[in-house]
Amino acid sequence: MVPAGYFKKYVILEELDTGFGIGGAPEGFARFEGNRNGITLTLQIRRLREGTAPYTIILIYEKNNELGVLRAGSLDAGRMNGIFRRNLDYGAIHSLGMDPANIKYILIAAEHRERIFLPMVGICGRSGVWDESIRQRLLKKESGKIEKAEKENILSIENYKSTSEKPGEDQGGSDKNKIDTLSLERKLKEMFENIEPFLNPRHDYAWYKINDLAKLSNILFACNMKIPLFANPKILVGLFKYRHLIAGIYRSDRSRMNYFVLGIPAKDDSDGKPFEKICRWVGMSNPEYGDMSGYWLVYINLANGEFAS
Repeated sequence: MVPAGYFKKYVILEELDTGFGIGGAPEGFARFEGNRNGITLTLQIRRLREGTAPYTIILIYEKNNELGVLRAGSLDAGRMNGIFRRNLDYGAIHSLGMDPANIKYILIAAEHRERIFLPMVGICGRSGVWDESIRQRLLKKESGKIEKAEKENILSIENYKSTSEKPGEDQGGSDKNKIDTLSLERKLKEMFENIEPFLNPRHDYAWYKINDLAKLSNILFACNMKIPLFANPKILVGLFKYRHLIAGIYRSDRSRMNYFVLGIPAKDDSDGKPFEKICRWVGMSNPEYGDMSGYWLVYINLANGEFAS
């Protein structure tokens, strides 16, 4: 039985005000994780333009038929990516009159003296629509009580910048940062079910069914493959909708190169490429997964950690 207070919830962040993306609209997600001490809020963002000042992370929540505002901290967007993490203890949450179930919106805001821009918004409530009156609400000053509660009761803030745009990129030229291919293969075999997802099996591929993204992410990180899986909303959507991903190792007989392959299920090839131009579509059908008709595959060279285009 899961202890009271333990939960995990994901919210997709989408573009609201345009002009803040680089190479397309910014994308990202927020994750709430509850435990016995409080709630951890994590955001991962990509393709967000670096501003002259950090962005503000804002939570909008309902309390006694009114709206509450919590400015949870600042997000620096470096090299188009940003990661934010903050722990909120239950004492602080209760002092604000905030119930995690009543959080309506997560906002990434660019605040100025008389204007506020909202590059991204995550809608948590059941309404499924953005309420533009929230913007005017944010321009009003918050009460000293809320500011005091934030300063005294809420715990640590951690902000991170992306350090690499290539998974497994060796920043210092050290062998310690090379991808551990043997360990990667062993861990995939030990932790996931070996499957054959396609009708025509091939001897040069080994495939595994992935139903735990956190476990896969930890394995890749331990083997020095730094792929921001949680920062890609389309991977999360594929996993949530079809209850699995596929991952595997491809050994090319022609070039003698080895690749890590990630497959994201989708309804069809118009259903949004999770990695844009470096994806390739492979069709298949399986009644177990409803309207899914194939996978977007992305290949990563295990020798240098670069995506294969």
